[in-house]
Formats: sequence, structure tokens, C-alpha cells
Amino acid sequence: MQDNQPSQRSGRLRDIEYSLLYETATADLIDDFYTPSLEAASEYKRAVGYFTSSWFEEAAAGIAAFADNGGTAKWIISPKLTEDDWSAIEHGDAAKRDPSLYEQMETLVDDLESNLQQDTQNTIAWLIADGLLRIRIAVTDEALGGDFHDKWGIFIDGEDKVAFHGSQNDSRKSLSNYEANSVFTSWGAPIDQQRVAQHEDRFDNIWGNTKPGVHSFSLPDSISLGIAELRSSDRPYNDPGEKTKLTSPYRWRHQEEAVEAFLEAKTGLLDMATGTGKTRTSLKIIDQLLRDDAIGTLVIATRGNDLLNQWNETVLDHFSAEEMFLYRQYSSHKELGSYLMNDSERLDILLTSYANLEDAIDGDMDDKLAKGLLICDEVHNIGAQGKQEALGGKLDVFPYRLGLSATPFDPYDPDRNEFIRNEMGPVVYEFGLEPAIKRGILTEFDYTPITYELSEEDKARQKKQFKKFAGLKRQNPSVPQSQLYIMLSRVRKESEEKLPKFQRHLELNPEVLENAIIFVASKDYGTKVQEIIYDYVDDFHTYYGEDDESKLDEFSTGKLSTLVTSKAISEGIDIQSVKNIILFSAPRSKGTTTQRIGRALRKDPSNPDKRANVIDFVVKNDIEQKIMDDDDGADGAGEDMKPPDRERYEWLTRLNKVTQQE
Repeated sequence: MQDNQPSQRSGRLRDIEYSLLYETATADLIDDFYTPSLEAASEYKRAVGYFTSSWFEEAAAGIAAFADNGGTAKWIISPKLTEDDWSAIEHGDAAKRDPSLYEQMETLVDDLESNLQQDTQNTIAWLIADGLLRIRIAVTDEALGGDFHDKWGIFIDGEDKVAFHGSQNDSRKSLSNYEANSVFTSWGAPIDQQRVAQHEDRFDNIWGNTKPGVHSFSLPDSISLGIAELRSSDRPYNDPGEKTKLTSPYRWRHQEEAVEAFLEAKTGLLDMATGTGKTRTSLKIIDQLLRDDAIGTLVIATRGNDLLNQWNETVLDHFSAEEMFLYRQYSSHKELGSYLMNDSERLDILLTSYANLEDAIDGDMDDKLAKGLLICDEVHNIGAQGKQEALGGKLDVFPYRLGLSATPFDPYDPDRNEFIRNEMGPVVYEFGLEPAIKRGILTEFDYTPITYELSEEDKARQKKQFKKFAGLKRQNPSVPQSQLYIMLSRVRKESEEKLPKFQRHLELNPEVLENAIIFVASKDYGTKVQEIIYDYVDDFHTYYGEDDESKLDEFSTGKLSTLVTSKAISEGIDIQSVKNIILFSAPRSKGTTTQRIGRALRKDPSNPDKRANVIDFVVKNDIEQKIMDDDDGADGAGEDMKPPDRERYEWLTRLNKVTQQE
């Protein structure tokens, strides 16, 4: 079947004449119940104590129709484990880090590959690849001590729902056993409506891992990808569209590639574009190292309280309180001593700023870090001169060192780059903006360069910087050309010639202030920008170093439309709704610009058709000239120097043309 938009379903659940009870002795559960229900449903929720791939074979026709209509399914299953396997498992998400259970889950791939006919295997593999079928594993807690053995499900068609509850597992053998399902409809008697609601509520609670007595956890992406790889090149049903694919493990397969690359190297950098899942990839690395019993402690270091607070939430969400102790050493949190002194069988985790990382290493009297993983998030910041002096030669106390960044190296700072390579290792995996846009992980975007000309005052300031640099060069010939770019960028960042251009652009395109971040060089310049946007939007705020962090939360939840900032949220913070980036301040280095435009390129599940917009301010002469000359005030100091805005303009123009290809 050719890929196109989902077709309209031919029937509705309400049109099916359901019996109150289906018994295998008197009914064909597949033909009489499952197939017509799947053909009419847009969503299917199934919890089952046991299933085999043979059930998919029996229900192939209904599943194919369900998929062809763009239906989505959630499956909660209980794996077959021996008593010894169960005793080894820490319940909840910790189970994903248990080698026994992980090995059992891998057999799902083998089972699907060996026991399904090609057509059905291909359908199931595509369902996984497209994100139409999601699976969670359920286990009971210690209070129950037995198996997850209940069997029920819900078919959903708009407001109409059909719930069923019975003894039948999803296996071929269950169809020849004496089994039965009781059925309840949402349009039936009030008592039936209550039963439908109850069955759906308990499913949703287990799926969300909030049900007392039962723990559930998602099927690891590596397992899902193993199933997805079984598919052929042709999708056997209609293309379900972007909304489901946003969560598809196949779309995010680069993360598994990155995990494999790092585990082979043990030390190194993941050079991954903003929005491609560096944090999630690092969690997968942690899980694998714990399955291998390779680490006993974890240190996560970065710069900035915002990002450390985000890591705090991530760690608390990923690990249960029973399996780890969490310590913080940044801002007002002073827990380093407790971290170094603690000796337990749980995983000790330390969140710390780069400024305090040296103290953690120097204070490790018991060689605690010798079995540790160090994660340096936004690792380019660890290369600052002060950090080089404090940390040089010390990080190798960690056997595993992982650096995360969308821009680990600065082409104009070779000393910083060498330090990062020496201390953290080389880039072991790279996944940039272009492949991320092509794969549909990041959104396509429009690039709007607004040209302006430097004022006479700007030109005089620029000429002064050239002369100043020439003097520095005479005193010290080793001064890098990058220093001149930094000096010139100050002139351009503060040029007021951009302001009237922006005013005229807003008159024609006021929508660019919706879900927008405006990057400025300073608070003073931001005040001038605010005077312009007052006339177009009133739900905006600034976010500088001294601003209340709650304003960032308000922006992320849609309470503020526009944020005016300098560099406080260039790194690490995930706000999917951002659509417009306005670059009054754009350093020559791709690094900062990549971070900033990355704020808008993240996909938004609530807006699958989102297309971002990047507004940039470019000196007109920079586009027209290949190198700077004396007319620009260079006086020979900028010989063979490309105009500062030209490289950024050419790069963003090329990137603007990249389109999604899968």
C-alpha cells in the first residue's frame, strides 16, 4: 500500500452488535470480537498477563485494518520470568537496569522474528517503528509477590468506548482453551458505563506507573528498535503522519548508536544538536553501565543553576528513591561532604557545578570516583581558562567520562579545544542539525536575514577596534585572529541601526513575537528593544541573570509570549513551544548561534506542523564582500578576513534549505 494520509474508518464501535459475553466454546474471539473492534477503533489499550507473537498471527487482519486507519495501541504485558529472575529485579523503572529482565525482553525480538509469517511480522515491526504500538512491562510489588495476571482491554472510537475483561491471554493456545470475555459499552446501561470508566482508569494508572501494587516501565528503545529492524522497506499501511512518529524509537535510533559508540570508547564527547536527546542518551548509557555493574557512582557537572535544577528533576524522575542517594553541590546546596562520606549499595549521585568539581575530586579520600561515571553537560564550558587551571590532569580519576554538547569545540580557541580533548576525550559520536532536520527530529525553519548598514559612529568604533587589535598584534604576534572577531562583534551587537529595521519588520509581521525568544547583547540594549515591542505584545518579560526564574517557567508554559534575554537560556533548557528566534546578538562562532536557534527547532507534540523562524541582523556589506578591506576600516589588520556576518549568513541560508526526508 502506498504511503498517504490515514483513510476514514468504514465502521464505528457503536455499529457493532456486541454480546455481553464471548466464550471460546461458542464464539470465534478473533473473527467475532477482536477483528471488527480493531477495524472500528482509533485507539486500543490492552493489559494482559501473558502474550505470544502467535496471537498477532491470528489477529493479523484486524491489526492491519487498525494500522491502516492510523490507530494507536498501548500494550501492558507481563514477561515470562523464572523465580530466580524475579528475585533479582528491583521493581519499577529500576528493572530496566537489571540484566536478567533485559535478557528476557530481548527474546521478544527473537520470538517475533522466528514465529511470525513475513507479512504479519512486517506489520508489527512497522507499528513499532512508527510509534503506533507502544509496550510497557508490568510487575507486581513485594506486597503481592505474584504475577501480573489480569486481562482486560479498551477499544476507543472518539467518545465511544468498549471495555472487555476475562480470562483470555493473547496467545494462540488461549483460543483453543475454554476462555471468556465479558463486554461493556460506554453507550450502554449506567453500570456498564461505570465499568468502562473503571477499566480504563486502572489501565491508565498502571501505564502511568501510579497504581498501588503494580509497577510498569517502558520497553527499552534498544528492544523496540530490534523489533523495528524486522520490517521491510514498504510500509504495509497508510502513513500515520508526524504526530505518532514524534515518539517513535526508530526516529530516535541515533541515540542507540551514540550509546554503543561511547560504551566502546569509555571516554569521549557526544556532539549532538540541541533537541536530539543528549540527556536521554546519557540516561541510556547510565542504565547500560549499571546493567554491566561497571559503575558505582555518578557525578553530573555543568554550569548554571537552571541546567543543574533540570538535571535534578531528570534524576528524580529516572531513579527511584530506593535505588539511589542524590546530593547537590551548587548554589545554596552544600552536600559534597555527605556525598563523599556515604558508603552504601545504592547508586550515589552528585550534581555539581564545574566550579565545585575540583573539590569533589580532591576530597575523594576513599577512591569513590574510581568506579564512577562523570557526565559534563555543555562540556564546552569546562574549557574556560580558570577551569583548565583547576581541573587539568585530574578528570582521569573517573574511568568513564562523557561530555555532552551541541558545539563542543570553538574554531577560534584551539587551547580550549585541546584541553577538552585531553581531559574528556575526542568526539565519539556526531549528529548535527542537518541530519536531525532530515530525519524529522528537529523542525524545518525559515531564515529571515534583515540587512542594515553600520552608522558612521559604528564605523568609527569598528575602526578603533581594528587599530586596537593591530597594536595587540605588534606587542604579541601570537594573538589569535579570533580576538579581532570578538572585538568587532561588540560593535555590531550594540548597533542601534538594527532597531528601526526591526520596527518596520514588526509592522508587517507582528506574529514573530508569538512564542519568541529575543537574544540581545546586554540589558541596556534589551531595554531599547522592549520600547519597540510594547506596541505589539504585552505578555513579555526579560530573563537576565537577576530575573526571577519563575519567568522562565511562565514562558515555558505559555503564560508569556515573548522573552527578551542575553545568554541565560542559550543552553540546555527544553521549551518545545518556542517558534521564533530573533538574533540581535549573534557571535561569529557557530556554537552560540546553534544553541540559540536550537531553542526553536525542537518538535512540539501539541503542534506537529510547527515550522520555526529565525530572524537575523546582517550588515549589508558583509553579504556583498568576500573579504574585508580598508573601506571597512581594516587598515590592513583584517587582511584576508571574511566579513564577520557573512559566514553565519551563508551557513543559515544553507541550513534553511534542508527538508525532512523520512
